[in-house]
Amino acid sequence: MSLRRITRELADLQRDPFSTGPVNLASDEDPRHWVAKLDGPPTTPYENGIFAINIQFPEDYPQKPPRITFITPVFHPNVSAQGNLRMAEFEWDQWCPAITIRVLLLSIQAMLSDPILLQGCILDEEAAALFLQDKQKFDKGAREWTAMHAV
Repeated sequence: MSLRRITRELADLQRDPFSTGPVNLASDEDPRHWVAKLDGPPTTPYENGIFAINIQFPEDYPQKPPRITFITPVFHPNVSAQGNLRMAEFEWDQWCPAITIRVLLLSIQAMLSDPILLQGCILDEEAAALFLQDKQKFDKGAREWTAMHAV
């Protein structure tokens, strides 16, 4: 089931391209490793940026969630310096096998637009503090990171 589902999802994304960027195999040798490129959401500090994301499927996908990390550095409360991200959809106890990669990528783009500031979701304390205390300074920092790393 796992490889069949992965193959079907990739074919669906390539036949009906993701509205914010392409999704492809990282290499022809590993169908469980994809790279997506997300456009930064309009009217956010990430606008005009293109963010590369690694998608690694476990052997028991879709029963377990894929591991998704940012390749492109991003200044955001829910993304660590190593590119890890924290969202309920990726937590083992919140994961639902009906969730598709298309839905996950849309969720990531929504997270870029609207950080999740709940306890346990913050991976970059500096970004979270700036977002809460000085939104203009946060936006400036996020725009600078986007210009340096994602343009």
